[in-house]
Amino acid sequence: MNGTTIHIRGYHCDAYGHVNNARYLELLEEARWSFLQPAVHEKFFEIRELLFVVVNINISYKKPLFPAQVVDIEITDVTYQNKSMTVRQTITNQNTQELACEALVTFVLLHSTTGKPATISEEIIDKFDELTAIKR
Repeated sequence: MNGTTIHIRGYHCDAYGHVNNARYLELLEEARWSFLQPAVHEKFFEIRELLFVVVNINISYKKPLFPAQVVDIEITDVTYQNKSMTVRQTITNQNTQELACEALVTFVLLHSTTGKPATISEEIIDKFDELTAIKR
């Protein structure tokens, strides 16, 4: 399990005083960048000329989030297909442990030079296994 902690700020919220549905997508993206940071730092994908592109997000909103709350965002599952992969992300209120949101995010890997989908190799799977084992 791999997580990112984010403090909910007033600017995350809409006129109703809770986190707007579109902001959940930004929170999830922030956590994915944090998740990938070790590989980005070592230029793992750049060296292999690979880009990650989100092609689908299915999100379920469970509980509202409000300013001053602290949330944990985790990637709990990674599944691989031939040319795509899906991660399950959850947003949990750190204080109450209530699930606020869960999302299934599907990516394709593209060759940066050709723009064509790349096969999810054992090397990519091993890297993701390594990333999911890192504790933040």
